[in-house]
Amino acid sequence: MRKLMLLMALLLTGWAVSYAQSNNAVDQVVTKTVKFKVTGMTCGGCANHISKALQNLNGVIEQDVEFPGDVAIVTFDPKKLAEKQIIRAIEDAGYKAEVLKSQKGKSKKERS
Repeated sequence: MRKLMLLMALLLTGWAVSYAQSNNAVDQVVTKTVKFKVTGMTCGGCANHISKALQNLNGVIEQDVEFPGDVAIVTFDPKKLAEKQIIRAIEDAGYKAEVLKSQKGKSKKERS
């Protein structure tokens, strides 16, 4: 009886490890981080306004709007969102935005 219980415990442990590993592979998301030049910000309140607009976009994983500095650094899921949509959200909030020329989108894998 003990051997049977030990065998069942080992099988369940092996199954649990295999299940966890397969779920980790599914949780991998390729993200892209892009830095945008933002014009029209005059204070920290402007940065907060843009930050809220970016948070409302489906696909934004992380964002940081810097004033002073006039940049927005956005990490997003490129399968759900495009750079043009991010620019449009910033412009709809009342500011101008463009991808920084020296900044090419960096891709990386992240767990969601």
